[in-house]
Amino acid sequence: MGGVLMQLPAFVIAYSDSSFTNPHETARPDEPSECTGNFTHMGAKYWGFETTRHRATSVLESNDGFRFDHNAHHWINLGLKQPSQVNRITISTKWFTGNHVPEVSVELIRDGRTHEVLTRVTLAPDQDHSFDIEPTEADECLVRCFHEGGIARINLHGEPLNQDSDPENLLQHATISHVSNEHYGKPHDAVIGERQVDYMLGWESARSGFGEYALFHLRAPTRVSEVIVDTYLHRLNPPLSCHIFGIQLQNESELEDIWQARPSWAIEFDDGSQVIPDNFRSYMQEKRYLEEPAGNHASFNVKLLNRDERWLPIISFGRLFADKWHRFSEIETSEPITHLLYTHYPNGGIHGLKVYGEES
Repeated sequence: MGGVLMQLPAFVIAYSDSSFTNPHETARPDEPSECTGNFTHMGAKYWGFETTRHRATSVLESNDGFRFDHNAHHWINLGLKQPSQVNRITISTKWFTGNHVPEVSVELIRDGRTHEVLTRVTLAPDQDHSFDIEPTEADECLVRCFHEGGIARINLHGEPLNQDSDPENLLQHATISHVSNEHYGKPHDAVIGERQVDYMLGWESARSGFGEYALFHLRAPTRVSEVIVDTYLHRLNPPLSCHIFGIQLQNESELEDIWQARPSWAIEFDDGSQVIPDNFRSYMQEKRYLEEPAGNHASFNVKLLNRDERWLPIISFGRLFADKWHRFSEIETSEPITHLLYTHYPNGGIHGLKVYGEES
């Protein structure tokens, strides 16, 4: 199964942990750089993916022994920039001399269907490994790392499948209004976010926010088919969730009226009572929940209520995680929209925001 194969462009979708390193280096085509003698606050610097220790071993609750799990593992999930046929997988442990991942299993994924192509193969320290496999179509690759340690680089080799050109991010042609907070960046910075830097960049709000939002005025009425929210390199400051709605307007003069009826944050106390503040941010910042009648109101539930059917839910609740490419393709409405309201809770940063669909 030899021959010249193309190294397939890939990116990191998500990973279980990479406390010591920048895991996005793992998918790069570059030769892993020697970092000998370079240190950070986390210790010696390495190129690639390196996890915390003791994944397989935990302390018994009785504090008199330990439990070992042979199948415990960390993982890293790569996405292919174009669906491809994969013929070869190369894995480098370059410069990891005493802290490499000892074994890996690899699953290739196409349209959600999984096929394991390598099962607990052994990796050696500080070495390049090449594995020829049966040709397999894939758009993602999941590498399970038993049990922990470092990998400098993972590359897939094969041939891209014939595909249409990349879809257009429709937000690039939108105008933006009604922005809640632009402390460290603007929503437009997320629209153009393409992972071309190795540091946090995008739209990040101050910590004082309680539900950030931006309203996008689309170029044409649009049926949304997919939304991407990318928290690339936002390891410690991503929002917890995103919520996306759309409206259909014949005339911009209708906007301010319907804006006042946009989805609102509500508080549900444990005694069953509910409060919908006129200004949720001020309510939270001024701790007015402590002034509510009767009961212990120091903790409560917060939910987003859509009280006006003119606001069409696109993604009612999308869970967000640190440093992850989130792909939302289960869209809740097929109606065309002229304006898109993006909200995330409670605050934090996103690197990328993309909306795909069909304009009319």
